[in-house]
Amino acid sequence: MTGTSSEQWDQESAREVVRIALCTVQLMERDIYYPRALETYLQTHRARLERLWRRYGPGSMFAGELVLIDLPACFVLCERIDNTPTWLEGIWTREGQEETALERLHNSWLYDTSEEDGR
Repeated sequence: MTGTSSEQWDQESAREVVRIALCTVQLMERDIYYPRALETYLQTHRARLERLWRRYGPGSMFAGELVLIDLPACFVLCERIDNTPTWLEGIWTREGQEETALERLHNSWLYDTSEEDGR
């Protein structure tokens, strides 16, 4: 989906973002239920995720606006934003992550990716 290679990603940051996001998934669901649920979510929202990437990903007009988009983990964050936004925000803050980065992704995902906006 991203069209970039994994060598371009900060893999340590990606792992940290996924770790934080997974804190919002019930422990007993992480290994069995969540991977399938995430796969279904990504398939269902593929066009919307592609719009997000085209608008904010590398080489786009707004590249650099969303620092989290450079990580493949941003797609997990989008799913968590849709399903557990308050829980994600609380854990994100507790872990000392930059609140603005998550807030920008949150707003862009919810308000800049609909089909109606023509983007």
